[in-house]
Amino acid sequence: MSMTPGLRLSTRQRLALTPGMRQSLAILRLPALDLHEEIARLAAENPFIEHRPAEPCRGDWLLDLPAAQPSLFQSLQSQLSTQRLAPEVRAAALMLVAELREDGYLDATLDEIAAETGAPPVLLDRALQALQACDPPGIGARDLPECLALQLQAQGHAPALARAICAHLEAFAEGRWQRLARALGLPADQLAQIAALLPTLRPAPDLPDSTPTLPLLAELIVEPGPDGSPLVRLNPDALPTVTVAGRMAGASADLARAQSEAGFLVAALKARGATLLRIGTYLVTHQARHFASAGDSPLLPMTRAEAAAALAMHPATLGRAISGKALSAFGRTLSIEGFFSHGLPGRDGAVSAHQIQRRIRALIAAEPPDAPLADDAICTQLQKEGVDIARRTVAKYRTCMRIASSFERRRRKVIMDRSANSSAMNPPRY
Repeated sequence: MSMTPGLRLSTRQRLALTPGMRQSLAILRLPALDLHEEIARLAAENPFIEHRPAEPCRGDWLLDLPAAQPSLFQSLQSQLSTQRLAPEVRAAALMLVAELREDGYLDATLDEIAAETGAPPVLLDRALQALQACDPPGIGARDLPECLALQLQAQGHAPALARAICAHLEAFAEGRWQRLARALGLPADQLAQIAALLPTLRPAPDLPDSTPTLPLLAELIVEPGPDGSPLVRLNPDALPTVTVAGRMAGASADLARAQSEAGFLVAALKARGATLLRIGTYLVTHQARHFASAGDSPLLPMTRAEAAAALAMHPATLGRAISGKALSAFGRTLSIEGFFSHGLPGRDGAVSAHQIQRRIRALIAAEPPDAPLADDAICTQLQKEGVDIARRTVAKYRTCMRIASSFERRRRKVIMDRSANSSAMNPPRY
């Protein structure tokens, strides 16, 4: 068989992450007040962005509030701008910032983000390195060992050693020194120093204090329609009006780029509003009895996954869209996220989040003090009981109830035992 050289063409669908898409993802995640500041910042840098402040922000009510510290988003944005990064790496890093949970952990895997956005995995790896180089130490960690390892690195430990140490956290908590000496190749005195250092690390990044917290601005308004059924609409006074200044013929490349970026911003804001309105309409339709009764009728169980599927929307996109957002109903401003925390699929129908949280609290209360239950173990037990729940959801509910992680609970037990032993060996003298 003869073989001749030839050209073979193949096509494969791949979503390219354009600058407009990157900005749209970041804009979607920002709460209204943060978005006010971001629009003002962009307008100050780009002469083609014209914005008219929204009605609530034309008065002096914001000036009367105590000044808040920069938000986590603002702090990380500032730090990333000082790093020598390629534009695409900086944009991807800001996209990862939008995925952070309130405690500073990265809320989605890089594979999930790559699948949703089409960003190359290599680019996301570089972006994550840039994000994790920011303060506070541990920011962007995907689990507890990585969070602690990043804090150790910030204190001068080599990355490989920091990761190795945090791969043996349970051995440190249980005092398995011979096993640790073999695994890490460290002398006893250095192991003792590390053992004393670990309890000083934080189970979550030391996030900056952003209090006093500014109030939520309702971006959706729910009100009775002509027939009494609830209708939802965008609040026209929640955000500034943004337009693109008139085009300039024969503009330079820099000016043309600025015009294009202004257009991206306007498009991103329109897409953000349309997404919020779709979610709000679904929410009001699903919870029609609750809204029609002015909140007297209880909420029906509703998960983010169900809403995302009904709206043909990626769950991560829905999560970004409702994060820090609010609606106005019954004369009150209500967090939109709260409407999606009232149930998970169960063997005998939907199970409320409150029921699940009570069960998690009961499992932790009954755990052996010297063998606290990890989130994986709690997740497995709940699944055996017929609750369709993920480990990340267990961790979220536990954090909401202000219950420490299993590592932190074990660490506290070790400290208490040491304190008790010390008191027994050295009784007070009178």
